[in-house]
This record gives sequence, C-alpha cells and structure tokens, in this order.
Amino acid sequence: MTYFTQFLIDGLAIGSLYVLVTIGFTLVFGVMGLLNVAHADLYMVAVFVFLGVAQDLHFGIVLGAIAGIAAAGLVGALLFWQVIRRIDRNRTLSMFVATLGVSYFLENLVAKFVQFRTEAVPPLFQSKFYDVSNLHFSTGQIVLVGSTLIIAVGLSQWLRRSNTGKLMRAVSENTHLAELVAIDTVRIMAIAVILASVIAGIGGLLVANTTLSVNPFVANDVSLKMFAVAVVAGVGSVDGALVVGLFLGMIESLTVGYFGSQWETVIGLGAMIIVLLVRPQGLFGKRLRVG
Repeated sequence: MTYFTQFLIDGLAIGSLYVLVTIGFTLVFGVMGLLNVAHADLYMVAVFVFLGVAQDLHFGIVLGAIAGIAAAGLVGALLFWQVIRRIDRNRTLSMFVATLGVSYFLENLVAKFVQFRTEAVPPLFQSKFYDVSNLHFSTGQIVLVGSTLIIAVGLSQWLRRSNTGKLMRAVSENTHLAELVAIDTVRIMAIAVILASVIAGIGGLLVANTTLSVNPFVANDVSLKMFAVAVVAGVGSVDGALVVGLFLGMIESLTVGYFGSQWETVIGLGAMIIVLLVRPQGLFGKRLRVG
C-alpha cells in the first residue's frame, strides 16, 4: 500500500505538467477556437530564456524567472499577430500546419543555440525532502501541485466571473454576433493566446524546478499528452483538463512502478481511448464546453 501511495504522489507531479500545458491549449483552442500546435514549445522557451538570463548573463534566479515567463508571453503574442491572426480560424488544417512549422522552428532554433544538449536547470528555490510514514516527497513537488491547482481553478473562475472571461465566452459562442455588439474580438483572442502562453511559461519553470533538466525537444512528448488530455477532458473544459491531467499522471506513475516504463504511454493513452469510446465528447465536454 505504501508503494501504491508513493506512486500516486509522484503521479500528481507528472500530471501537473500535463495540466499546466493543457489548460492553456484548452483556453486557446476549446474556448477561442484557435488551434496552436506550438503551444507546448512555449514551456521550453521559458526555461531556456531563464537559463540564459540567470546563468549566462548572471542576473540571478528571480530576474531569470521573470524573463522566462515574459519571453513565453512575448513569443505567444508574436505567434498570434504574425501567424494565427492571418489564418481563418475555421481552416483548422491550415492553422495546424502553420503552427506546426512554428513549433519546428522554435525547437531547432533553440537546439542550435545549445548545440542539441540537454541542459541542467538550477532550482528556483532550495527544495527540502520529507519522509512521512515511508512516503517521500519534496517542497518542489508540493509547490508544483499546489500552483497547478491554484492556476487551474483560478482560470476557471476567471472565465466565469470576470468581464474579460465573459467576453471570451461570447466570442467563442459566436464571433460575428460578438462583433455586432462592439466586442473587439481580435483583442480578446490576443489576450487568450498571451494568457495561455504565460501559463505555459510558468508551468515550464515549475516543472524544470523538479526535474532540474530540459532539452530543446521536450515539447514533442508533452504535445501528445496535451492533445490527449484536452480531448478526453472535453476540449474547452479547464476543470476537465485539471482532473484528466492529474489522472493521466497517476496512471503513468503506477504503470512505470508496477509494469515498467515501456508500458507507460501504451496504458495511459489506451485508457483514454476507452473513455472516448464511451464518451466521444469527453468526460466534461457536454457540461462545461463553451460553444
């Protein structure tokens, strides 16, 4: 039973990564109808900018973290204004190909700068390790899971209660009607993309604080899980992304612990396929999806 509980604790940390990346993707695609395949790469960009500012330029951890998050937001803004906005959001395949190209560009650009190496990441803060009833966890894991819950729940409530969140839901419901009542739809979409990018940047730094390493192509594996979590949750459901992301992390942790790492992706994604066979709209799609 102790091993089972330990695997669940480790799985919460893994699932937090999926949640932090997926809720931004869900906000942009599910709520705003914009498909941004390059979203997971913003997580990687934030960490490498953090390394450059904190280590190479010697500005310290705090300024490095701020620069990393700001860089993710800036790249997200550039991506929106220079790529996403120029493509009709109803042309999903065109949006997919364009943002996929941006993803490859970002990955290979960063890879050239670091000579395709996996880089060590300095911790954002000193992490203590605890041993309670033979269960092991760290301060970094606590901060990661706690921050994930705060961001996911806060974003969900913000979409429901704030004026800007309500405007996003209105734009998602019907863009043309929103424009007829003088809603600046372009500005609202830009806010959604930038906010999602900032969340991805925060997630990247929090996860790197626990793994203490990053490579330029880390988004490749993360993107697959991002799509899977978003679809199974019901695209557009921030609450669903939180539940499904954490659940997937725990399933993968249990799989690695009991069956080996070679079954990690097979069982995790297999469970999601079974869910979609029963509920094609996703677990939370019918109740929470906007639009």
